[in-house]
Amino acid sequence: MNINESIVFDLNFSINTKTAFEFVTVDPKKLNITQQIIGSPHNVITVYIEKYVIPIICLLGLIGNTLSSIVFLRKPIRNSSCSIFLCARGFSDNGFLSTLLIIWISRTFQLRLGEVQNSCQIIIFLTYVCGCTSVWLVVFVTVENYIRICRPFIVNRVCTTKIAKVVVGILWFVTLCIYNFPFWTMSPDTCVLYGRFHNTVQVFVYADTFLTLVVPIICITLVMIAIVCSLLKSYNRRSRLRAPTAKRIKNPMAKVTKMLFAVTVTFICLNLPSHINRLRIMISSILEAERQQGQYSSREEMIQQITLLVSYLSLTINLLVYVTFGSRFRKVLKDMFHIPEFCLKSANESNGGYSQELIPIINNLRKSENQSQSVDMTSFE
Repeated sequence: MNINESIVFDLNFSINTKTAFEFVTVDPKKLNITQQIIGSPHNVITVYIEKYVIPIICLLGLIGNTLSSIVFLRKPIRNSSCSIFLCARGFSDNGFLSTLLIIWISRTFQLRLGEVQNSCQIIIFLTYVCGCTSVWLVVFVTVENYIRICRPFIVNRVCTTKIAKVVVGILWFVTLCIYNFPFWTMSPDTCVLYGRFHNTVQVFVYADTFLTLVVPIICITLVMIAIVCSLLKSYNRRSRLRAPTAKRIKNPMAKVTKMLFAVTVTFICLNLPSHINRLRIMISSILEAERQQGQYSSREEMIQQITLLVSYLSLTINLLVYVTFGSRFRKVLKDMFHIPEFCLKSANESNGGYSQELIPIINNLRKSENQSQSVDMTSFE
């Protein structure tokens, strides 16, 4: 595979934002974004996933993310900075799922939306922007979780809704500036990449890999290691003190931030397979220089679609994660739709007496660390 082919393959046959299969193909001297690469998949699993599973995931994800964002905008949890990040993530995930659903509709019903002026440019632009912002919002949630666990006495200064809104605004502005390249490197009518911008697009493709894969994974990994180390130290300290409350709650800090922790862990577990496969594809595309465009086995198609399907689940099951690990989220959701108490009784019972038990623990932590600032450690649970 030459460099031209590797760019297009990365644009459309790899993780997350590169799934607009019907919009990209390769010409030795130019990138033509109108022909399908995977128009006729060979593997039955690939056919099944593309035809039936993807629309279900998209529809469920759009409904779940919309509902989650509405909940995060309601009192009282909208006053938490975490709510701002997770609400923005819901909109970002919906943006990506919408483009994925549009591509599926176009291919399934032979609408040929790729031939509509500016359509493929908008699709590529939105998938890149939404994919990047979604990843970095998870990074911000992980960092905030680190602050709440490891630096609890600066929470009131750092973890504010004002700062969260500024961070989200800057993130959207930066991604819009970085990923607007489809509008000035491609023909609006035929979606053919202008030859003089070939090297420029190559830079953007590899920069996207760096921005949405390498850096976020490193950041999340380092922060998660710091969180785990802090929790272990906290547990050991309480074990030595043998406080009565420590026997009832072995790890109160982990329980306070369990929803944020669950968001990060879910994201990592569901996206790791596609990340690994993407790196494998990029490395093999460089090593196998003689490989010709379009000659991808049905096995490769199957692996690619399965790993992508798993990564799509991280955009779809957000509501399930929030309901499972967020008691205040459940409460607001119940009040919104007047859900009977018994439907959420088991989940509420798992957290019963939680706030009352946390109060003396937080007070003891304040005294032991000789701090005077108050901490709202239950703002999100």
